[in-house]
Amino acid sequence: MASLPAPNTLLRDLALPALSPPAHEQLRRVCAFLYVVGLPEVQTRALLAGYTPEIHAEGVYHASVVGGQRSFGEWRQWRSLRPPRDPDLPDLVADLDRFVSRWRPRALSAAAEVPDVGDRGELEDYLGASIERPSRTWRAKACVQRIEHLAEVPVPSYQATWAALVAEGIQTELARFHEVLETVQDFIATTSLDADELADIQAAREEGAASIDAWLTARRRQFAGHFTEETLSLLALGEAVPPPLPDVPLSLLARFRPAARA
Repeated sequence: MASLPAPNTLLRDLALPALSPPAHEQLRRVCAFLYVVGLPEVQTRALLAGYTPEIHAEGVYHASVVGGQRSFGEWRQWRSLRPPRDPDLPDLVADLDRFVSRWRPRALSAAAEVPDVGDRGELEDYLGASIERPSRTWRAKACVQRIEHLAEVPVPSYQATWAALVAEGIQTELARFHEVLETVQDFIATTSLDADELADIQAAREEGAASIDAWLTARRRQFAGHFTEETLSLLALGEAVPPPLPDVPLSLLARFRPAARA
C-alpha cells in the first residue's frame, strides 16, 4: 500500500510503467506539432486555416494527460466524482442504493400520472433509461442527478412530477443522500494509493493516446491545402514519426498567443 502523494505531485512522478510504444509515438507527435505550430512562419498560416488558441489548448490538454503532467490532486478529485469502483464502505454504499431503490420507482409512478401521452412517455423514457456506470456509487449519483433535474426543467409535466415527489418527502431524504455521498467521495479522495489505482492512472494515459490521434487527424484535415507536405511532416501530420524534441516543458509548448488574428 503506497502512501498518499501530495496533491501537486505530477502523475508521471508516480511509480508507473513506461508508456506503450503506440502511446509514446502519439505523445511525440503531438508535442512536435505543438512546438512547430508555434513558430512564427507556421503560426500565420495555421491561423488562416482556422487554428485558434482554444484548439491549441485542447492539444496541450491531451499531451498533458498522456504525458502524466496532470496533478494527483486533480486526478483524485475526478476519481471521487466518478469512482470506477466502490470504496470499502459497504454500509454507506448500501445507503445510496436504498435511496435509489426507494425513489426511482416513486418518480416513475409520478410520471405515470401525467395526463398527456407524449409528455408521459418522454418522462418515463428519461427516468427509466438504464444508467451504465462502473460503480454503485456513481450509478446512484447519476440516478439522483436525473431525478433532481426534474425541478430545473420549466415544463409543466416535469414540474408536476417533481412536485409529487416533494409532497412525498424526497427533499428531506435527499439531504441525507448527499451527506452520505459526500462522505463516500471524501473517503475516495483521501484514501491511500494502491496498485489498482496506479493501474487505472496508467490506463487513462494509454487511452488518452487515442484522443491525441483523433485530434491530430482533425488538424491534418484542417491544414490540408494550407501547408506543403514537407511542412505537414514537420508538424508530425505525415507518416514519419518525428524525432524526440529537446526537453521542452509543456508550459512552453502551451504558449500560442498570436499578436493579431490573421
